[in-house]
Parts: sequence; structure tokens; C-alpha cells
Amino acid sequence: MSRRALYAMLLVVLSVVSTAYFVTFPLWQIEHPGDASLILRSERHLLWQPPQHAHIDLAAIGIPVLAILIVAAALLVVALRND
Repeated sequence: MSRRALYAMLLVVLSVVSTAYFVTFPLWQIEHPGDASLILRSERHLLWQPPQHAHIDLAAIGIPVLAILIVAAALLVVALRND
């Protein structure tokens, strides 16, 4: 296997693992029980164990995933281009 192919494969594996972290362990915004607009703190939890008075922060999932995909695509283009 060529060095270029190994670099591309490593890049894809690391991108998938880092993207899976943000999807599997989403950021929950924990709200005050009496006032939903009062956010107390943010915590990462598994999807099936959300804290009470919490909702998933979709931007905290989507923005890092999109950034990882954009950077990975750019690095793959640079790694696989013919000089």
C-alpha cells in the first residue's frame, strides 16, 4: 500500500471516530425545572440517559460534525491529488 493511501485511510478513520463522538455523546443543555429559558449547565451524556430538565443542543452536534467533514474532505483532496 502506498504512503498516500495509508494517509488517506488514517484520515478517514480518525474523522469517523471523532464524528461518532459528537453524535454518540451529544451535548445536553440542562434547564431550570421552573423556567425553561434558564440554562444551568451543559453536560455530555449518552442518548438513552438524558438528565432531567434537559434537551439536546443540536448545534453542539451539527457544527463540530460539519467542521470535521469539511476539514477531512480538504485534507483528502490535498493527500490524493496528483503532483
